[in-house]
Amino acid sequence: LEPREEPNTLRRGSHHYMNKAMDNAYKSDLSDEEDFEDEEDDLETEGLLLDTEGEGGVAVNNSASKEGGERSVYDFRMSQSSSFLFDYDQVSQTKEGVYTNLAICAVMLNLTFVIWGLLQERMLTRKYPRHTGEYFTYSYALVFTNRFWTLVMSGLLLMYFKPRTSRSTVIYEYSFPSISNMLSSWCQYEALRYVSFPAVTLFKSFKLAPVMLMGKLLGNQSYPQYDYIVAIFIGIGIAMFMTSTDELTFDFDVYGEHTSAKWTGVMLLLFFLFFDSFTSQWQSRMFKTHRDLSMIELMFATSAFSTVLSLITLVHDGKLWPAFDFVMRHSEIQVHFFIFSVCSTIGQLFIFYTIKNFGAVVFAIIMTTRVLISIALSVILYDHRV
Repeated sequence: LEPREEPNTLRRGSHHYMNKAMDNAYKSDLSDEEDFEDEEDDLETEGLLLDTEGEGGVAVNNSASKEGGERSVYDFRMSQSSSFLFDYDQVSQTKEGVYTNLAICAVMLNLTFVIWGLLQERMLTRKYPRHTGEYFTYSYALVFTNRFWTLVMSGLLLMYFKPRTSRSTVIYEYSFPSISNMLSSWCQYEALRYVSFPAVTLFKSFKLAPVMLMGKLLGNQSYPQYDYIVAIFIGIGIAMFMTSTDELTFDFDVYGEHTSAKWTGVMLLLFFLFFDSFTSQWQSRMFKTHRDLSMIELMFATSAFSTVLSLITLVHDGKLWPAFDFVMRHSEIQVHFFIFSVCSTIGQLFIFYTIKNFGAVVFAIIMTTRVLISIALSVILYDHRV
């Protein structure tokens, strides 16, 4: 007798039947995610905007990158969330939609940081009361105030929106942009002891090229040689504009007093460019590496680190109480402090949004245009010679 072949079917109750049933149940649970399959493919990023298959769709540079595996559906749903504070749906956006979001970022960044810069110059270079008073010399108190109010606002946003916490980030990663941001602020303020305020603004105009170099160093993105040439010429153009509108000198500090240590100020400004470019590119790198990281979470974590570190610095230097006493004795600077902190906090929101959705280089370009506006208004408001 020849052995009878088993039919090519699965008997109910058998081991293979149960495995098949469990697989079908698992697939049915994920059936609502199949509609997003077409949206899961990341687009290659070559420039700021890329047309998608001739359909008029647009992808934003640094918004998505090939990572070799399937991306979580949560990333797509996160982009569909409730407000401008989170990622918008970058793949299905039209060119007009992307340009609208970019224009909003550019306007708000220029508005908040132009006011912020003018108030900074007022508080650090003018007396309280005007002409007859004393200078506010506690520049690091400005850093602490900015970081503290950013921490408060980002904490309130976390409580209100309750975004999902990133599970892939490690806590020490937040400390890197926090420390570099504090060091860049410290270098900028300390440089004012050795060089003039226009000289500090001049160095900021060369910010684009260091940001691009830092992006290549950290592996965020490589840029063609043409882009580096354009960045250098942008800086040279702004430098020519400055030297033709104000007497640029490195021999006087921010108070107009002669100084013999001008190269110390130049060195501090070079460190400022290094730390400042590292901050934005590291944040961009974190957004790329951790797809589940929200901008509010990154903003809260970095502000928490910065607040604690700047507070420790003020206490260690013995300047916390003198700075507080100065503010309490002069009502005018209280108003300046409030507006200064509000502009910084709102500006921080748009910094993180711009870096996450458009990249660090686009952010650097926007902030370079802000330098031109700040210089023009500074000449008008503070009587710089033209």
